[in-house]
Amino acid sequence: MLNHLIYALWAFAAGAVIPVMATFNAQLARSIGSAPAAVLILLFVGFLGAMAYQLMTRTPLPAVATLLNARGYLYTGGLMVVFYMISVTLLIPKFGVGNTILFIVCAQMCSSALIDQWGLFGVPVRPISWLRFAGLLVILAGLVLVQLGATKSTESS
Repeated sequence: MLNHLIYALWAFAAGAVIPVMATFNAQLARSIGSAPAAVLILLFVGFLGAMAYQLMTRTPLPAVATLLNARGYLYTGGLMVVFYMISVTLLIPKFGVGNTILFIVCAQMCSSALIDQWGLFGVPVRPISWLRFAGLLVILAGLVLVQLGATKSTESS
């Protein structure tokens, strides 16, 4: 039980820093005048952080043969990170932090449910129950309400 609480808090903290990181990167892009360069800098700093973690934990790097034996599509996660970073860097100044992250989180919840439903990519199957489906509908309803609320406050300004 304590482990689940620790994992939940850790996941919450990881989620909480995403909009901060995205906002910082959008500001960096504006400051240096280049969104692609800001993403490159962020990824380079992230690479250095990952290397520091690797060294601190003394986790051995896999052999080149092991890397070559992994399925090629598994490496596309790096491209997905770049797509995400470029997207938030460009969207936040135009769409706002709240809107950008809200749509991202809604999409994450829906795609996660579909991945679980069919056990895609080798994850255990977790069928979408009616209760879980209702939860997804609540999330989507929340997205609509936030958008309507934003429209109302913009109109009254």
